[in-house]
Amino acid sequence: YIVYGKEKGYYDGAKFSFLTFLNWKSDEDLIEIVILTEKPEEFIGYPVTVIPMSNKQKTEWSLGNKYHFRIKNRGLAYIMDKLELKEQDKILFFDTDTYFTKSPLPLFNLIQPNQALYYLNEGLIYKRKRFDVYVKHLKSRRVEFDGQFYELTKESAMWGSLMIGIMPNMRSSLEWADKLMIKLFDIVPSHTIEPFSLSEVLLKKYKMVEGKKFVSLYSTSRKKEHAVKILSKFFKKNQSLPVSEQIYLAQKVKLQRPLHIIIKQRLLKVS
Repeated sequence: YIVYGKEKGYYDGAKFSFLTFLNWKSDEDLIEIVILTEKPEEFIGYPVTVIPMSNKQKTEWSLGNKYHFRIKNRGLAYIMDKLELKEQDKILFFDTDTYFTKSPLPLFNLIQPNQALYYLNEGLIYKRKRFDVYVKHLKSRRVEFDGQFYELTKESAMWGSLMIGIMPNMRSSLEWADKLMIKLFDIVPSHTIEPFSLSEVLLKKYKMVEGKKFVSLYSTSRKKEHAVKILSKFFKKNQSLPVSEQIYLAQKVKLQRPLHIIIKQRLLKVS
């Protein structure tokens, strides 16, 4: 997990995500939960490895606070270097608005030396109207980045990156994706150039699969508004309990919005 910013909801989200993950982990599973964060104090008492993120790093990684989505790429690279990974190790990244109602452990089997993992293939760039900004700015264009060339193709797709699974042999792809991303930042006016750059670079050398069916999420604004309130109450009430009890209680939390909440949110938006 990579957690930064002032909003408490991100930190509660990360904690809830790994608590629901830990429910499915046995003592035999050699899994280490790692948090890169600018607020290490938020995770005191939890069975996680915390790597501090400095304000200087956050500023540099976000291109001087102009594109904070780049922090995911740079943060992943930093974590991989910091952990001194072995060849067979696997990195499974999650956004903080994820949680698990079924075992996520099969996701590790989907990550292989020749195969990376993303959350979802959202569709071909040329086939989906909402990705037209890429066609408009990249069609018939060769983008040079550090001696390499990139061209948008009919096979180019948008992959949702709330979950990314890679192995140490793919570490260099993060660097090439970053170089491409920086070029696209000045060409394509879209906040999705970070996941797009990484998926396009990975697909040059590796296969890619989806992991959607193993994870739940609350990423839309209304779902998040509802979930943040529930998680805030959960941790105010339970954070002092032993972690084993928090794991147990987290499984009982319902983040799906009841019908009356959905209707209320829609009415508020209309009014």
